[in-house]
Amino acid sequence: MEDILLREIERTGKVLEAILMKLGLMRQRNETGSYAVAAAAAKEELGIELTPLLADPEIARTLVAVHGFGESDLEKFAQMLYLLAATASDDDTRHRTAAASAALYRHLEAHGSCCFFDRYYILRELERYL
Repeated sequence: MEDILLREIERTGKVLEAILMKLGLMRQRNETGSYAVAAAAAKEELGIELTPLLADPEIARTLVAVHGFGESDLEKFAQMLYLLAATASDDDTRHRTAAASAALYRHLEAHGSCCFFDRYYILRELERYL
């Protein structure tokens, strides 16, 4: 049973990495479509509806309890949302993605096994969008 869970968590991490890679490519070509690409990939690959998830005040708890995310998955998802906030074409999307990303980074700072110095700077930048 544990092996199945570990494989699913690993698969989730790989999907999130693929989303980040796509977003990196999209930033160079077409920044306005990044949110649509990420939302479609999250729905198709993870079964996650991105728009309602962003409105969830307990986003970290939902991702862990409902979708089986681990610490590294939360980190990757927070990074994806951070990139979406930075490339958002409208203020509403920028605010929602920045707020969700900041919530995940704060959760990781409070509950994570490891602290990263770059989170401080990422959180400071996200505050500009809030």
